[in-house]
Amino acid sequence: MNKTKPKQNPEKSIKASFYYILLALVTFAVYANSLNNEFVFDDESVVLGDQSITSLSNIPKYFTAEQGFHKVIGRYYRPVVSATYAIDYALWGLKPFGFHLTNVLIHVINVLLLFGLLRMMFEKSTSKFKNYGILIGTLIFALHPVHTEAVAWVSGRTDSLSCTFFFASFIYYFKFSKKSSALNLTLTLFFYLFALLAKEMAITLPVMIILYDLMVNKLSIKDALKGKIKIYSALIVLSLAYLLLRWAVLKDIPQRESYFYFYGKDSATTIYTMLQTIPIYFKLAVFPIGMVYHYGGFLTYLSSLIEPGVIFAVIFMAVMGFVTYYLFKRMPVVSYAIIFFFITLLPVLNIVPTMNFMADRFLYIPSVFLSLIAIAVLFKYYTPKASKLIYTITGIVLIVFGYMTIARNAEWKTNDILFMSADGIPGSVLYVNIGNIYANKGQYDAAEKYYRKAIDLRVETILGNNNMGKLFMIKGNMDSAYYYIHKAYLLDSLSPEPMHTMAQLYARNDKIPESVFWLEKLQTVTPNYMNSVQMLQELKARQQMPLQQDSPLNNQVNPKVTMLEGSSYKNYQEKKFDKAIEELTELVKLNPAGASGYNNNIGMCYLDGQKYNDAIKYFEFAVKEKPDFSSAVNNLGFCYERLGDKTNAEKYYRKALELDPNNQLAKDNLSKLK
Repeated sequence: MNKTKPKQNPEKSIKASFYYILLALVTFAVYANSLNNEFVFDDESVVLGDQSITSLSNIPKYFTAEQGFHKVIGRYYRPVVSATYAIDYALWGLKPFGFHLTNVLIHVINVLLLFGLLRMMFEKSTSKFKNYGILIGTLIFALHPVHTEAVAWVSGRTDSLSCTFFFASFIYYFKFSKKSSALNLTLTLFFYLFALLAKEMAITLPVMIILYDLMVNKLSIKDALKGKIKIYSALIVLSLAYLLLRWAVLKDIPQRESYFYFYGKDSATTIYTMLQTIPIYFKLAVFPIGMVYHYGGFLTYLSSLIEPGVIFAVIFMAVMGFVTYYLFKRMPVVSYAIIFFFITLLPVLNIVPTMNFMADRFLYIPSVFLSLIAIAVLFKYYTPKASKLIYTITGIVLIVFGYMTIARNAEWKTNDILFMSADGIPGSVLYVNIGNIYANKGQYDAAEKYYRKAIDLRVETILGNNNMGKLFMIKGNMDSAYYYIHKAYLLDSLSPEPMHTMAQLYARNDKIPESVFWLEKLQTVTPNYMNSVQMLQELKARQQMPLQQDSPLNNQVNPKVTMLEGSSYKNYQEKKFDKAIEELTELVKLNPAGASGYNNNIGMCYLDGQKYNDAIKYFEFAVKEKPDFSSAVNNLGFCYERLGDKTNAEKYYRKALELDPNNQLAKDNLSKLK
């Protein structure tokens, strides 16, 4: 008699490694189109403007706050993120591809960690749909469009990297719960500390661990304290130690309050305005439509409890509170997920003042709640009869999420594409950035309209005032230019942009000593901001150099030469590199005696446009014309450094110093290279 073999659960025949490989491949594929993105938006200050990332020797200084985020964008302590930028630079130079690859790999790692974490969370589940359900829940996180900002934007790395250690710490907490070894305890705390050192919002982890035990594991407070007091205490003590460390390293760093989103507003306005964001965050997590790269000015300030936006937010939270209570015994994971969303979002709700109103990247960790709810619902309602419907619905959701993510990645490709993606949406930063696009095209009236809209929306906008000043400078209205630039400087005396613009204003009016003053002041705040050391050296040289007949500065040579020199300089400052190169090329023909300087300036255009091989070609032309041209030789070294060729970089920096021992920029570059 033949024995009938029992039916095998198809899930058991699939090894866990298959799921990990599948998740890694799908996640990487969906974000692959972000690898060709450029540095955009804040990358210009956080990455391109931070000279400290050019040397691995600065990594320890990030932890002591001698270097780091606070030097660039405010009072932040995120040494782990800065360290990854330095490592990226060591591997890739300033090639955007390498930085974007790191971001994508971080997200892939997070997806794999989440899959492992969810398997631990649902380990006791008896559902035959368990592995598939967890796979679907993880794919929701992997493909969610709201994560694009954290993955496709280099500067968004803070949230995804903090999440890496957040997940790892949670995983080792589960391991410690099974086996309370010193190793598991140490790794739980180690990863938690690194999560904090990547971004402050990870401080919610101890709360979520304790609530998991109380809500999902159903431990009584007495039993939880009895069995877990050691690790709970360690997590809380570490949180306090981190806050003390953060205070100690940043206490002497000036607080740039004018950057706070609610600068000058009372606490009631802050609370009521931020309440509006909670339903919006929830909507973005569930229905990710209407994402914006910057939400400053997106919603109006509210200062009363009876405002419609506040009333709606209060009703929404009351409903969510009721749902949490109602499902506490029926579907505890869903209740925990809702609490997870609200608590992990708390640190970015301006309870402690921050620069941001809201951001898509802030949902990177909180969005896990959606995966938890999806898994819990699938487990509860999965039956063989309903399987086709479940597969169809989840398949559609995942395909739509994947498509939306790929499309959103493309919007982060260049500044122009990103900034215009928000056209028609209110926002002070949005208006400034669109104004910049029009200014770069020479459409100054359109640019002024957007700058004024930005200032009307938020009078404290530093960039709005600064760029309005630049616009008037281009138009030749120097009094108005000074008014707006000086206003920007007064709003934040530590911001490098107004100092740099002020130096440009004085240089354009041939007030060289005043321009030198602002450039030297700039070096004390942000060394070599926007290649300002080069400008400083050239202005100092002009102070000391008498005008000669063969000099390109001699306005007696040819009126057209003078006009083109001024125009090419203006176009270079406005980043109209193609136009500047066209004019400089004509200058080489008109005034061959100045060819060395003109070729050097063409090289600078290519350098700032990140076309390093083209830049090298013209710097070499400059040196061929004038072999003792120390600045051009230094620029050659800088190009090779950006290309990752440190041998040639060092060679040219040393040669520049041989030609001019006082070339401070070459000294600094050589020192950083070591």
